[in-house]
Amino acid sequence: MASERTAAAVLVLAGALGLAAAQTADAPKPLVRKDLLVLGTGAPPPVVRDIFRPKATAAAAPAVRRPAGPVAGSPAVPAPEAAPAFTLSVSYLGSIKAGGQTIGLVLRGGKTLDVAVGDEVAPGYKVVGITSEAIVIEGPNGERKTFTKQGDRP
Repeated sequence: MASERTAAAVLVLAGALGLAAAQTADAPKPLVRKDLLVLGTGAPPPVVRDIFRPKATAAAAPAVRRPAGPVAGSPAVPAPEAAPAFTLSVSYLGSIKAGGQTIGLVLRGGKTLDVAVGDEVAPGYKVVGITSEAIVIEGPNGERKTFTKQGDRP
């Protein structure tokens, strides 16, 4: 009986100490530390790109900064003899008819794009025809290439 009273007394004492500690403790730290915010430091940095538009080319080389000053004599680069050939690589997945217009689904660089006649798939490459079985894309030099449907085949 005495051990039960001792255990009860210890529990009551622990509860009282916990209650006293909770009342005297500081409030919990907020999730947002306002003391770390830096306000009024000046103008915002210049805009690098529009975050709502995809990048023009996925394989674009990063800009290289060169020191200011006179340009040193660089070796002459020969002009290309012929214009580059049709280098665009896409997979045609199929088409959808929406609102009287045919929209083609193409896979380019791991991303699925929805295009209509007249849209650009890449800079210089324009869609000129869409059917249920193929899409025709015109290159920058006027050459045309037909991509057949790559979807499920029996």
